[in-house]
This record gives sequence, C-alpha cells and structure tokens, in this order.
Amino acid sequence: MDRRSNANLDCNQKGIAAIYCRLSRDDDLDGESNSIQNQKKILQKYAAEYGYKRTKVYVDDGISGTTFERPGLQTMLKAIEKGVISAVLVKDMSRLGRDYLKVGYYTDRFFPDHDVRFIAVNDGVDSLEGENEFAPFRNIMNEWYSRDASRKVRMSQRLRGNSGEPLSMPPYGYRRDPENPKFWVIDPEAAEIVRRIYDLCLKGYGVDQIGGVLMDEQILSPHNYWKAKGLNRGGRNGNRSPHYWNHSTISKILNQQEYLGDVINFKTYSKSYKDKKRRENAKENMVIFEGVHEPIIDRETWEKVQAKRRKVRARKQQTGERNMFSGLLVCATCGSNLGYHFNQGNPDIRYFNCANYNNRASTCNATHYIRVDFLEQIVLCELRRITKFAQQYEESFVKIVMDSALREMEKQGRNRQKELDALLARDKELDVLFERIYEDSVSGKISEERFAKMSQKYEAEQAELKKKIGPLQQEIRKHNRHNNSTEEFLAVVRKYTDLRELTPEVVREFIDHIVVHHAEKIGKEKVQKIEIYYNCIGEFKAPDKENLPSPQISVDTRKGVAVRYSHAS
Repeated sequence: MDRRSNANLDCNQKGIAAIYCRLSRDDDLDGESNSIQNQKKILQKYAAEYGYKRTKVYVDDGISGTTFERPGLQTMLKAIEKGVISAVLVKDMSRLGRDYLKVGYYTDRFFPDHDVRFIAVNDGVDSLEGENEFAPFRNIMNEWYSRDASRKVRMSQRLRGNSGEPLSMPPYGYRRDPENPKFWVIDPEAAEIVRRIYDLCLKGYGVDQIGGVLMDEQILSPHNYWKAKGLNRGGRNGNRSPHYWNHSTISKILNQQEYLGDVINFKTYSKSYKDKKRRENAKENMVIFEGVHEPIIDRETWEKVQAKRRKVRARKQQTGERNMFSGLLVCATCGSNLGYHFNQGNPDIRYFNCANYNNRASTCNATHYIRVDFLEQIVLCELRRITKFAQQYEESFVKIVMDSALREMEKQGRNRQKELDALLARDKELDVLFERIYEDSVSGKISEERFAKMSQKYEAEQAELKKKIGPLQQEIRKHNRHNNSTEEFLAVVRKYTDLRELTPEVVREFIDHIVVHHAEKIGKEKVQKIEIYYNCIGEFKAPDKENLPSPQISVDTRKGVAVRYSHAS
C-alpha cells in the first residue's frame, strides 16, 4: 500500500474528502492544465492514494479567486461545519483563493478548528504533516499574481475604452456587427420598439403606461426577446409573462445615450481588484465618443425626452390625477417647483403653490398661489396669440426670434467650438502618450515606479480635461439646436391652425416652463405676473394686433377678490 494511505488510514475512515476545483479568466490556463476536468482527474487520483474512498466534488467555474463568495466554496464550507467533511484537496493554493489573508484564515484557523485535513497537491502542502513554511509566501505570490493580472486587464480596458471600442454589451435595439464584433449594428425589430417607447413618452405616457401598451401589443421584453433569438444575456423574468415590461427597463431605455449612436465607456468602476461590486462612475470620468454607430434615436428627440423626464413631477391626488401643468411651474422668487393641490372644502378648486414656501429654511417670501382655471385661461390665450401671430406674420415672427441675442450666441458658439477642439486634441494626445509609456513599461524600458508616476499625472490631466469637455459639448449641442429652433417651433405651430382647448399634449409640445410670480396689489386691483417660456424659442410676447386674442383675463379667487393676469415685463 502507498505510504500516504499507510500513514493516514485511520483518520481517513471518517467523513468524506472534498475535492475543490476552481477556474477563472484571471488564471493562466497553460493549455488544459488548469481545466476543471484536469483538476478533478488529478485530485481524485491523489484522494485514492491518500486512502480516501468517498469523495465529493465542489466546483466554481468562471469565478475569480479574489472573492470567497463562490457557490461551490460556500457549499463546501457549510458541509464542513456540519461535520461531514474530513479533508479538502486542491490542485494548488491558488485554487482555494488569491487573497492571502483569507486563505490564511481557512488554512490556519477554519480547517484546524473543524478537524479538516488540507492538501494542496502541487504545492506539497499537507496539514497533517505540520506547518509548511513556504505556504504563506505562496499565498502572497498568488495574491500578487491576481493583483498584477488585474492591473494588466485594467490597462488593456483603458486602452480599448479610450480608442472608442465599446466595452459594454450592445443594448436592446443593437447587436454585434457580424463583420466586426467590436462594434454594433441596429437590430431592426428591437430598434422599432425602442422608437415606439420614445414616441409614447413624448406623447405623455408614463413608464408604467408604456409598459401596459407593450404588454397589450404582446411585445417580448428584452430578456425574453434575446432568449427567443438564442442569445444568453442574463437576467430573469420570474413567473411573469414574457411580455411584461418592468418600469425600470423602460426607464433605462429612455435614459440610454447609446441610442444616439454614441459609445460611453467607463460608466462603472470597482474600488479594487478584490471588490467585485460595480459602482456608477462620475460623469467626468466617463469617456464618450459621439456618432460611432448608426443612431436609433435622433439627438433632438432624445434630448426632448431627457428634458421632459428631468422635470420634477408633482404628487398625485388621492384619485391618482396629475395636472397637465405639473412639473412645468416655477416659483419666481426661489426657483422651486410649484406643487399641485385641491381645496379641502371645495375639491373643484384646484391650485398650485410654491413647494418651498412652508420650508423653515426657505428664502421664499410668499405662496405664489395660482388657480388652475386661471392658469388654463392664460395659457390658452397666449398660445392662441402666438400661433396666430406666427401663422399670419411669419416674417416678423422669425425676425423677432432671430434677434441680436441670437447673433451673439452664434459668436459664442464659434469660440466654444474652438476651445473644444483644443481640449479634444490634447485628450487624444494623452491617450497616445499613455499607450506609449504602457508599452515601455511592458518592454522594461521604464521602471514600474516611473510608469506609475507618469500614468497618474496623465490620468489627472485627462480627468480635468473631461470636466471641461462634457459641459462644452452640451453647450455646443444646445447652440446647434437653437439655430434650427425657429423652424421647429413653426412646424409645431402649423399643426394647430385653430387652437380651441388645452390638452396635455398641446402643453407639452409648446411649453418648456412657466414662471409664476406672487399676486400683488397694484392700485385698487390685484395683479399676477406670469412668464411663459416656449420650447425652442424661450420667452416670447406676441405684439398687440387687432386680430389677435386679448390677454385681458381675470378670475375671482374668493368673494369680492379678483386677480388679473399680467405678462411679466
């Protein structure tokens, strides 16, 4: 009989020998030497030589050794705690893990406390033979290996990400390009659903309502769509219908900038190679490449949706009602949104007031109360005035909008573009420099210490550049949109040749926001000033013309007290 089984036959009659196998992408596979099958084969052979007749195999395939929250490992540890395992065999120490502190805890404390023999075959470690002086050093080297592998992966990811190659999987609506898997092409069937979601949002549908529409139309959710196409993209649907759309899925689609054809890299990060939790990265640390892929959603539509979703939504009434002006009214004093309410004594009286007024820390000095029926009359009258003026006096309308302020804006736009071009050029130059020092580090031309200092310096400069680039790009996009804004507004005006009533859709198409002043007494009457800011063109006051509706509007707020509307000057 083999000397191993001769020496240990008595102790081996107790319990079961656990054979633990682990493999991850972090490991240098060296052909088939580290494959799960090869590990099993080697360990079962050694278990037999050590005299273990009963074995139980535990496997973690595709999981890094830096985490100990592995299903196979945790199942084995629970079996040890129950007292059914008497020995643990691994191919080498790194299979158990690549964190020397945690590996040391299990080999020095956990296994001995539970009378479990630990054997690392290739490293010559056997706890029954006493302490192995080299085991701690092996643990440190295993962790160093993982740290070094992680550093190299991060460097590779950085170089790929800064070159414009997308680091994430294509979102719903796109698929990998069969001719170049590094990039994406439109998936026509799914892209049509994405466009439908954006269209429904602009028409005023909430995310839950959009989900209801898609479910009624029997549209497969992204997870089930990919599943039907034979793509394993993860996620789960539980026992729900394959046509059920979660509100978070729709919200993500409505927020995803990638539908513009842009590539956004480094959206998440981990604090260290040991921490597998991904955290959302700050905007300035992301790298954005515009127009890399064919867009599914045009930039104008996407930004309209973002502007709509950014607006603070007022609380719903008990009946679930939401007013068409909710999220559009702004306090003239403090800039807070106005909240929607109804009179407790008379629910037919609905009104808005400053949500910040009752706050103790508020700087707001008045309620900015405005009745909904009063506001509806004002907005309808002003919309009828501006649409009629734009239709009947189009040249005058265009001339007023394209005033000196716009010309100054064009000048500013040229300066911004010049500044942006210089920043982008330097950012690209830093990418080249970073790649060069990385290659020098790999080839040994510069030391690790020198590389660390230089890369830290370049990263700090790039971070500062990105803080400037993002806002500049937004300003330039806003400027470019403004150049076409007058025609866009006229296109909306032409849809409403005879505006008779207000609807949520009309309000959303025309109005960006409304500034509400607190009503004040002027002479013998009470006057409330309102400023309406329109989509595309901003604030606009139609000149007085005989054929335009009169803006003389007043409402009785209570017996003997009337409030008259005045356009703020």
